[in-house]
Amino acid sequence: MTQQRIVQGVIYALLIILSLIWLFPLASMVFTVVKSPDEFTDMSFWSLPNIGQLIRNIVANANFAWEKSQLGHNILNSLLFAMIAGFGSAFIASLAGYALAHLDVHAPQGWFFGIFIGNMFPFQMFLIPLYLFLNTLGLYDTHLGLSIVYVGICIPFALFIYRNYAFTIPRELFEAAKVDGATIWGSYWRIFLPISKAAFIVVFIFQFIWTWNDLLFGLILAERHRPVMTALSKLAGQRAGTPAPVLGIGAMMASIPTVLMLLSLQRFFVRGFTISAEK
Repeated sequence: MTQQRIVQGVIYALLIILSLIWLFPLASMVFTVVKSPDEFTDMSFWSLPNIGQLIRNIVANANFAWEKSQLGHNILNSLLFAMIAGFGSAFIASLAGYALAHLDVHAPQGWFFGIFIGNMFPFQMFLIPLYLFLNTLGLYDTHLGLSIVYVGICIPFALFIYRNYAFTIPRELFEAAKVDGATIWGSYWRIFLPISKAAFIVVFIFQFIWTWNDLLFGLILAERHRPVMTALSKLAGQRAGTPAPVLGIGAMMASIPTVLMLLSLQRFFVRGFTISAEK
């Protein structure tokens, strides 16, 4: 018992240390955004203004970031792209995962690797073909064009997660449904999709966050309909130099939707990682 308590104590101590290391950048961000640009330069980093001045500084920094970078327009764009990419890639991956794991598909490993190989190359090599593709179809700098790109880019990794999860579902369920007269589509809609809800949400969360944080494709493949990360890069690239408190509050505002989404779906997120082990 004594040895077990020592081991548990060491584990808890390590977890506390790692938590403090992880929280340090967040604390630094908070101590930055509550100061005005002048206070950030003149005051000690770990000092705080009085509560009234603190609130005024946050409001002023937020207004400056919102107006200077047109953050609201870009947040709406990112929300649209992330929702489409999350749901679109999760749905397509669920269809492919179901087919590769539970249907008599010829050479399923070949199909899987043929799709997943897209994740093995740097995304930069896709930029010129995608630009030419969208420009030829008249989809450059459109919501539809960038949505198609995001869904396509997200599918390989989404399939990797969904296919592995699909193998944990007993094949006997679908064989029994077939005996009862269920079609392939009926088995998918009534058995596979409800059972794999946790995997669907895990894929959705991953791809939502990745799309939300993307800068590369949004910067190259759009001009007027760019996502929020391009607005932050524009804010950081101002010639006069944007003050650190304004950059910090802009980044915090841009992260709010992803934080709220993750908090609202966290029980499904955790369930998606543990259910395979339970099975």
